[in-house]
Amino acid sequence: MLTHYKRLLDRIGVIEQGLGIALILLIVVSITAQVFTRYALDRPIAWVEETATYSFIWMVFVGASLGLKKGRHIFIATFGSHLPTRAAAAMRVLVWLLMLGTLVVLVQQGIKVMGVEGRSSTVSLPIELPRSLFYSLPLTLSSASMALTTLWLLLNDLAVLRGSPPAAPAAVAPMVGPL
Repeated sequence: MLTHYKRLLDRIGVIEQGLGIALILLIVVSITAQVFTRYALDRPIAWVEETATYSFIWMVFVGASLGLKKGRHIFIATFGSHLPTRAAAAMRVLVWLLMLGTLVVLVQQGIKVMGVEGRSSTVSLPIELPRSLFYSLPLTLSSASMALTTLWLLLNDLAVLRGSPPAAPAAVAPMVGPL
């Protein structure tokens, strides 16, 4: 079961990575166009800064989720590295439970905020869009994706506590393997 769940997370990670790359390209192209139109043509485009800002916000949240999936977040294991495998797994279970609880709260609150934030719209984009698409939606989706990843990490460490070997791929091995 953990293997199928991990495949789902990997597919979500591929989508997040593609979206992240597309957002970086959008930022680079739009800012380059802005520099050209502002300084070469003396006719700046009004919506470019807002587009780049919103793209950056999305990129940060998508990157946070992808970073968790790939095991790229900072992980301090000073204390845990001196524990036996099962004790280290027990300590990580507590961390994953705390993270999961926090992420669930973020998703719940993000959904509430989207309703309020959706009442206002963008300022200078060529089309009017609710601001929730650029603030609370990326936070909510990223938190939901990270919650799914954290649940997998939790289940993996619970399996270690039961005596099974960790089902960790190389990407998250530093977080779920023996410290």
